[in-house]
Amino acid sequence: MLQTNILFLDETNNDRSIMAEAYFNRGLNNAVRAFSAGFEPADRLDRHVFDVLRGNGIAPEDYCPKPVDIFLQAYSPRIDLVVGFEPARGAHKRPIFPYNPPVTYLKVPGSFDRIDLPGHRKRAVRETYADLRLAIDRAVATGLLPGSMAA
Repeated sequence: MLQTNILFLDETNNDRSIMAEAYFNRGLNNAVRAFSAGFEPADRLDRHVFDVLRGNGIAPEDYCPKPVDIFLQAYSPRIDLVVGFEPARGAHKRPIFPYNPPVTYLKVPGSFDRIDLPGHRKRAVRETYADLRLAIDRAVATGLLPGSMAA
């Protein structure tokens, strides 16, 4: 059986996409694998994202922001589905992936869109992660995303 590869894609790969990758892969079976990337990736994992992942039983050391270009190389895993996020923070042109995978979107505001007062970044990241979990679970349940959990 071939593995299905999903790419979660956003601007910096240091918020929604990397947390979506981590959450999706938490109960990984060998049939589906999630990856993440950004158009302009951050230099390192945001400390609040690190804390939220660790607090949810996910090893944050396993994740770092990556550029989308690495998934366009000949040696890269074949991407079968690209998942973007709405609202988008920047106007980036999605690259043309080999095999032209379908694209879908999850409506989950990023943590930077939730900050209304200084000092609330950690709360915003926690809320983003909680909303991502719900959106991913709903997308798997409705067939928008293939399931990653073993039956």
